Amino acid sequence: MKVIFRILGLWLCLALAAPMVASAQDILWDADFDFRFDNREYGDPSKMIAPSGTLFGANMRPEIGLGWGYGHKLMLGTTIPADMGSENFMGTPELLAYYAYDGDKFSASLGLFPRKRLRGRYSYAFFSDSYRFYKPTIEGMLIQYSKPDWFVELGCDWNGLRSKTRCEMFTIIFAGEARKGLSYAGYTATLHHHASSDSARGVVDNGLADFYIGLDLSSLWYDIEFSCQAAWVQAYQNDRHHIGTPIMPGGYELEVSMRRNDIGLRDTFYKGEDLMPYWNLPYEDGAGGIYGDNLYFGDPFYRVGEKGFYNRLELYWEPKLSEGLNLRISSVHHWDGIHWGWQQVVSLRVSIGSEMFAPIR
Repeated sequence: MKVIFRILGLWLCLALAAPMVASAQDILWDADFDFRFDNREYGDPSKMIAPSGTLFGANMRPEIGLGWGYGHKLMLGTTIPADMGSENFMGTPELLAYYAYDGDKFSASLGLFPRKRLRGRYSYAFFSDSYRFYKPTIEGMLIQYSKPDWFVELGCDWNGLRSKTRCEMFTIIFAGEARKGLSYAGYTATLHHHASSDSARGVVDNGLADFYIGLDLSSLWYDIEFSCQAAWVQAYQNDRHHIGTPIMPGGYELEVSMRRNDIGLRDTFYKGEDLMPYWNLPYEDGAGGIYGDNLYFGDPFYRVGEKGFYNRLELYWEPKLSEGLNLRISSVHHWDGIHWGWQQVVSLRVSIGSEMFAPIR
C-alpha cells in the first residue's frame, strides 16, 4: 500500500505543478481500465494441457505527463490491479515512468511503458490472453519505424533482475509487416533469455518466430470484415546447463477471421510439434519447480496433445459503443483432437486520454 500511495503522490504533484509550465508544454494524460471475467472449463486436468480456473479481475492505469516540441513526452503513472474476491485490497502495483517520441516515421519508448505501444501481430503462441491482461507493461525500450505500407519494431523487456530466488530474464521482441493492396506479409519473433538466480544454475534460450502471409478483404464490403492468414511458427530451445543440445520444434498455423456488424468469429488452427518442450522440466529454482509459465508466456495449448494439433475457435459479440470504450463477450472453444475445453469471457476496456479532448492550456 505504501508503494501505491507514493506513486499517486508523485502523480498528484505533477498534476499540480503542470499548470505552472503549461505555457511552453502541453499537459498530457491517459487512463486505461481493463475488466476481465474469464471462466475456463477444461475438464480433467490429467487430460487437458491447460488448467481450468476463473480469472476475474480489473486493472486501472492512470498516467500524466508533459509533452513538448514535436512528438516528445515524459509520462508518469501506475497500474492498480485487483483480483475479485482476493483477501488483499489490490495486487502489486507497477510503476509507469517513460519517455516517448512519436514522429511521422520514427517512434521510441524508453522506461516502463504500456504494452499497447507494440504494433506487431503477436499470436497466442507468443503471449496468452491472461499474460497480456496481467502483464500490461514493458520494462525496457522499444523503437519503431513506419511508412504508410510497412513498419518494423524492435524492443527489449527486462522481465527479471537477478536475486537470491529470482532468475535474471529479458525478452528481445521483433516484428515487421508490409502491405500491398489486399495482401500483407510479415514476421514476429521473440528471444527470451532465462538465466540463473543465486540459488539455481542454468541458462535457457527460448526463441520463437512466426513468418506469415495474409489476405484482408474487408475493404471490399461495407459491413463485412474478412481476413485469412497462413504462418510457419519456428521455435529454438536451448537449455545450456541441463541439456546442452538445442532443439527446434515448429509447425504451421492457419487463421480465419470474419465479422459482420457486432458478431464475429476467429478460428486459429495449429499443426506441428510442441512449442514448449521444457515446460515440465524441474530446473526453475533450487526447490525443483518446473519452468512452466516462468519460461513460456504463450498459451499452454501450443504444447499440443497426442494428435499434434490445436484448434481455437472464438465466437464473439462486440458492439460499437463509443470512442475509447470496448465491450466484448466471447465463447471460446479449445480442441486438441481428443479433448474439448470451453472458455467464457467478458471483457471491458476503457482507454481515454488528453488527445480525445480539447488540450488543457
